[in-house]
Amino acid sequence: MGVLALTSKNSTRAASVFGLFILLSLSAWGHHAAAAQYDVSTTITLKGAVTRVEWTNPHIHIYVDVKTEDGNAETWAVEFPAPGAAIVAGLSKQLLAGGTVITFEAYPAKPPADHSKHQRSACAKAITLSNGDRLTFVVGI
Repeated sequence: MGVLALTSKNSTRAASVFGLFILLSLSAWGHHAAAAQYDVSTTITLKGAVTRVEWTNPHIHIYVDVKTEDGNAETWAVEFPAPGAAIVAGLSKQLLAGGTVITFEAYPAKPPADHSKHQRSACAKAITLSNGDRLTFVVGI
């Protein structure tokens, strides 16, 4: 009979390989290149007031009300880098308090494949704060 006997050494090695596989799979699943979701060949510049901040991993999301030419407000969801990278660039939660006006340069979202109406969203390359400070971000393309 062909019975496979697992030794302690073999089972530890198998568990380690399995664990590494799971970690790598989750990492690849959870992160994406900016070019997959955003049009990195185009840069837009918009100015608006911060309405909400989601300071979470893997990316910060800031919601900004941008005035249109006709005076109405459009809400834009702007993706920023991870909190650690944003802090290194000089950004903090305090700089993004509700009502703070920022100007952002960003890659606009690609339209959905089914051509349905999609949310106005973008991936920030840089922002200029109301005091004139300009912060730039490294975007994973």
